[in-house]
Amino acid sequence: MPDPEWDNLRDRTYSPKILRLGALIDRGVTEFSYTYDFGDDWRHTITIEATAAADHATDYPRYLDGARRAPPEDVGGIPGFELFLEAIADPNHEEHDELMRWYGAPFDPALIDEDAIRTRIAKLARRRAIGKAGVAKSRGQIN
Repeated sequence: MPDPEWDNLRDRTYSPKILRLGALIDRGVTEFSYTYDFGDDWRHTITIEATAAADHATDYPRYLDGARRAPPEDVGGIPGFELFLEAIADPNHEEHDELMRWYGAPFDPALIDEDAIRTRIAKLARRRAIGKAGVAKSRGQIN
């Protein structure tokens, strides 16, 4: 969500509830920055490489591919994640035991649970399809 204090430090922030990817594409935007968690400052550069017409038989969004595991929530951004990885990999690290207790399980950064990701994305796609059907029905486009 937009943060007025953040706007003073960086480019203006926009709510994903009012700004759509299609609108950016229509304006010719091919790259933008997305910040997840202003506190931890996870900044991602999104590059639009290509667009294609939607397949009406496909539910969107959909998962295509991935690599590596996402960092734990509230790990402290990039510096905190680097410390976390270093500490959990070394049982002799002074913060190893504390971070293992904090996280609660072993952490393999190379492990990616694609089945879990597909399940979560499928739930989003179903909710989106239900929402689209509800809008169409409210507009009298379907019975």
